[in-house]
Amino acid sequence: MKRIVGLSLLLLSVMMSFATSIPPKDRGDFTQRFYEANKLMEENLWVQAIKEWQQILEDDPNNANVNYKLGFSYLQTATNKKEALSYLEVAVSKKVSKNYDPFDPMERKAPVDALYYLAVAQHLNYQLDAATESFSKLQKSLSKKHRLSALASQGLAQCEEARRQMANPKNYVITNLGPVVNGPENDFSPVLALDESSVFFTSRRLRPDSTNSRIVNAETGEFKDDIYASYKTDEGEWGAPELLNLNSDDHDASISVSPDGQTLFIYRDSLGDGRVLYSKLIGEIWSDPAKLGSDINTPTTWETHVTISADESTLYFVSDRPGGLGGRDIYRCVKLPDGNWSRALNCGPTLNTALDEDSPFLTPDGKGMYFASQGHNSIGGFDLFYTKQGADGEWGKPETMGYPLNSVDDDVFFQPMADGKRAYYSSERDGGYGKKDIYLIELPESDNATRLAVLKGFIIGEEGQELPDDLKIVVTNNKTGEVMEYRPRKRDGGYLAILNPCTGYHIDYFKGKEKIKQDDINVPCESNFLELEREVYLIPVALGKNEPVKPVEPKVEPKKEEPVVVVKPIEEKKNLEYDPKNPVKTQFIESLGYAEFSRYFVYDSKDFGAKEVKFQQFVKDIQKILYDKGKVTISVEASASRVPSSKFKNNEELAQWRAKAAEDMIAGELEKLGYKREENFTFVKAIALVQGKVYEKDAQENKSIYEQFQYIKIKVEG
Repeated sequence: MKRIVGLSLLLLSVMMSFATSIPPKDRGDFTQRFYEANKLMEENLWVQAIKEWQQILEDDPNNANVNYKLGFSYLQTATNKKEALSYLEVAVSKKVSKNYDPFDPMERKAPVDALYYLAVAQHLNYQLDAATESFSKLQKSLSKKHRLSALASQGLAQCEEARRQMANPKNYVITNLGPVVNGPENDFSPVLALDESSVFFTSRRLRPDSTNSRIVNAETGEFKDDIYASYKTDEGEWGAPELLNLNSDDHDASISVSPDGQTLFIYRDSLGDGRVLYSKLIGEIWSDPAKLGSDINTPTTWETHVTISADESTLYFVSDRPGGLGGRDIYRCVKLPDGNWSRALNCGPTLNTALDEDSPFLTPDGKGMYFASQGHNSIGGFDLFYTKQGADGEWGKPETMGYPLNSVDDDVFFQPMADGKRAYYSSERDGGYGKKDIYLIELPESDNATRLAVLKGFIIGEEGQELPDDLKIVVTNNKTGEVMEYRPRKRDGGYLAILNPCTGYHIDYFKGKEKIKQDDINVPCESNFLELEREVYLIPVALGKNEPVKPVEPKVEPKKEEPVVVVKPIEEKKNLEYDPKNPVKTQFIESLGYAEFSRYFVYDSKDFGAKEVKFQQFVKDIQKILYDKGKVTISVEASASRVPSSKFKNNEELAQWRAKAAEDMIAGELEKLGYKREENFTFVKAIALVQGKVYEKDAQENKSIYEQFQYIKIKVEG
């Protein structure tokens, strides 16, 4: 009898133990949902798979296999990878199975792979010590021939490199472009014309007319990629993004743009057949995207990116075609004499690795390249690298852009601007307006600066009238005889040309076959980056809108009227008066070789600094005068009111400090650009004043009176 009772208790114990392993809901329902979630994973529908696994996990939170599959699914997403960590921690906390069956709903253990993916998740969450421990533990438990062994070694190397770079961060200043451009969805892949008048970017937002409300990416649950453009206003602010007319119902993404902003290169993907296309701006309409020639696009491979040199003679693109060094590689094509592209040539092992490379961007002078790679000394995912071309035309060893620009996740797009001091990229950073946002990056001092000039010109027509279609600008290189033609943008009449140092250029402006203006520019050999601006004003005569001239005598032929170019009247110097709503003012009179900067210290205004936008513009104005005149004289006037200062012994000391600070900052900025004190610029003795009404403990009541005598004024004459 005791034996029967014992057997009964044992059987009951086994049955209870088995019952606890079954989710509270019906086993058939669990099996069906398990198979459905597995199927979604097989089809790479990660967002839907995550929802299914989350529901299953609610009924069986201790199931290591379900936790593993949920964590693995999170790791496959673009923006929610960090969420994987907590689920993989649960999965690994249980004993893993060496005989794991991923298709068996009765499987409750996680596979050996779970430890690898836990280490990846720890790495993504900057838990570098924990990730190192997990990678090491995995590596010790595997043979060297195991498929995860090499990945564990790579993970250990990335953790070590991340520690090194994080201990020596680079001095980047990263600024969000703001909520006008960035929305709550993913905004990424920014590409800009070199004059920064427009930014083209990719977004997964709902279109203004809601025509994409049903065009959803099944894998991510987001709207498909569309290309937008934001244009700078006259005040230098980014305007509301506009949906470009070239978008389709497929994925369309911006990948690069020509320097003048009038040829846009895009990535289009319908069924995983990624290809790179180009579109031309015709008036205000973008042409239907067309494939690039040669073997740049192939039917059976995946092309993701293309960039072209400023002179349009060399093109680089990315492809995963056979014969490469591994994964996606960077390839090169050159322009042939007949205007077509050559066959593609792999850029070789200096740039390409056994892992993926992507998104090359050339510097405007064509001598430098920024690109992304999972190889080299990445700290995780894609990192950004810089390489410089040698005198032999070969690319040098890539150098990492470093932390915090590079993160332990993917960092891919990085477009440099002409001055080599700034760039744009997209990233998912804390404090953003959505998921991925677009950022402006100020680069630390480096030797990556370009040595060239950018001609930024504008054709300005009759107010309220569109520019005619037959305007063109012809730029001739006096050294080589090479001729380049440019068309002004319909939107604002702007055009842009890249000019090389040590070279003279002749510029002709045409309306049809009639020359309406000409100009000559010489770019000095020792020139750092230089911006040159030219404006051509047209009146109705030049636009071909003049009334026909009636002959005075019947037998006299009417005299053909020549096109007229209106020259702007010579400006007079203005007094930059105190305005509490606009405490910082500048003026630049190119014809006089004169520039001025004034900074009033109103009570709620920040301290004076070289990073102020208007101060930086003032420095650029001085650079233009130096280019034309060769040397400038700088005078500084600083003033303090009679309101006592807690930071200085007296107001005289405050005024003197302001004068010295202004002088030091302007000298520092010019010296950064390669100009020398006394040789290129000199200072007259600074003036330091204490002015205004006698202080009567009325600073707040009479602040508008006192503020008029709290300023710095800098005047520059060539």
